[in-house]
This record gives sequence, structure tokens and C-alpha cells, in this order.
Amino acid sequence: MSSAKILVVDDELELARLIQQRFRKQIKADELKFVFAADGVEALDRLQADAQVDIVLTDISMPNMDGLTLLEHLAQMDRSLRAVVMSAYSDLPKIRRAMNYGAFDFLTKPIDFHDLETTLQKALTFVQQTRNQQQKIQETQRSLLRAAYSDSLTGLPNRSWLMQRLRRLLERPQRPEFYAVLFVDLDYFKQVNDTLGHLIGDALLLRVSQRLQSCLREGDGIARLGGDEFAIILEGIADISEAVAVAQRIQDQLHQPFMLEGHSVQTGASIGITWNDQNYRSPEELLQNADVAMYCAKAQGKGCFRIFDPQMLAANDKKTHLIPANLPTE
Repeated sequence: MSSAKILVVDDELELARLIQQRFRKQIKADELKFVFAADGVEALDRLQADAQVDIVLTDISMPNMDGLTLLEHLAQMDRSLRAVVMSAYSDLPKIRRAMNYGAFDFLTKPIDFHDLETTLQKALTFVQQTRNQQQKIQETQRSLLRAAYSDSLTGLPNRSWLMQRLRRLLERPQRPEFYAVLFVDLDYFKQVNDTLGHLIGDALLLRVSQRLQSCLREGDGIARLGGDEFAIILEGIADISEAVAVAQRIQDQLHQPFMLEGHSVQTGASIGITWNDQNYRSPEELLQNADVAMYCAKAQGKGCFRIFDPQMLAANDKKTHLIPANLPTE
């Protein structure tokens, strides 16, 4: 029997003495630990103070709070916790009610300690199996959540995470602080993929993500949007100059060559910056304007950064209208 804690709820002091005598070897070997309460009220106090209880062994008939009322409370506290009830054989109606309330099993008084030991073993096995199953479910849920909000290549958060964080940022009560979004697009990434292959391209993205993280302050957020595009959230900045300083650090870092599989790979970044000097209402609008500023930086000659200005939207719309309908926009 594995180490376990059992809460015994009964107003008979003699039962506590007999249990300690019967299970003295298991208690000494630290396989079992018993704690005692005289009624349901004291039992609830102990459960609230100690969440490590595995089984409740409770009498049905007790003063202050009886075992049936205690069972109702247990169902609300911990679904994996199981109770074994004790009562005189003449209390069969109450025993049936206890089983309907979720009791794992019952024992009739006077207690047969061989039956008690067997019942406790079965209950402990059931509790352990239930908790193992719950743990597996929780681990699966955490894995699914990580998959839903993280990028499989770099391990960074993904676009879904970014949009959620931006949405929370926009929903905050107005505060006298600034935040900025940097849209980072790698320069010459397509050439790397075309000439050295996608494996080198993936290795480059992984190394780029590491350098980008080294440029950030504690608490800043970064996400890979897809392809060679990344987004960075800077919160609590004093003014736009702090965002510019981060953009410059990024460009300095990415300008340094990457050694990948014996190849010296040169890249850089075009960066668009937007911040909350505009009346943004949606994460999409915030990210779109950072994207527009990034394209203006790329058009300026790559390896540059631009801060979003509303006039960029008009210029971008004008260029879009000049593109023939049968030609691709990229």
C-alpha cells in the first residue's frame, strides 16, 4: 500500500485507538497516516487546512454535522476524494443514501478490521487511478494549449497568442503609459531558402528568434507570425524612443552573420513600428499599421525601420490601385 493519508470522522474515541493499534506497522513504516475528527464540522476544517487527504472514513450518525451532510460537502471540494461510511446494520436506509451521495463503500459496526483494511486498499487504489487519470487529462490540455498558442519551429508564441495579448492590452483601462508593436520582416530570407535549402532556412529562423529575444527587456513579448515575420510587444515604454532603441538593437544583432552548417549567412531586418498614439480599437488594426510601416521601411532600402504615420496608409492605398488586377501583389 502506498503512502496515504486517511481522515477518520467519528465521535467514538475507542475507534481511533483501535485503528492506531491495528495499523501500527503501516503507520510506523509511513505507509499510512491517520488524522481524526469528532464530527463533520471538524472534518471540514481539517480538509480545508490539509488538501493531501486521500480517503475519508466517516460515521453516518454524529453530532453537529452528520456523515450524510459531510458527503455533500466532499463532492464540492475534491472530485477525486473518496469516502467510506460506517454505520450500524440497522441504518441500511442511511447507508443507501450515503451510497447515492457518492460514498465509495460502506462498513457496518462493530467494525471488522480485516474488512476495513481491504476496503481502504480498494479505495486508495481507486483514488490513485482517478488522480493519475486527471493528471494525464491536465497534461493533455496543457499540451493542446501550448500547441494552439506556440510556433512549432521556434517555440515562440504564435499569431493567436499575439492577437490575444494585444486584445487584452487594448481592453485595459486607460493608463498614462505607452506601448509599441514592432513588425519584423527578415531581409533576403527567400534567397537563403532558394540557394541553401529549407533546412538552412529553418535553422536561420530558429537562430534569429534567439537573437530577437536577446534584444528584449524583461516582460516584453515576441511572437512568430509565420514565414520570416515576427512581432514584438513593448509595454510600459516612456516614449517612442525606447521602441526605436529596441529596433536598432535588433538590426545590429541581425546584421551579424549566422554560421549555419558551414555557411556564413547574411540577413537583416526591415522593421515597422506603431505605438498607442493612435486611437486603436482592434488588435488587427494595430498589427496592420505596424505591417504598413514595415513595408515602407523595406521600400526605403531594407535594413531600415519606420515609425507608422497615417499618411502611409494613403500612400499604400495609392500603390495598390496602380497594380493591374491580373498581377500578383507580392
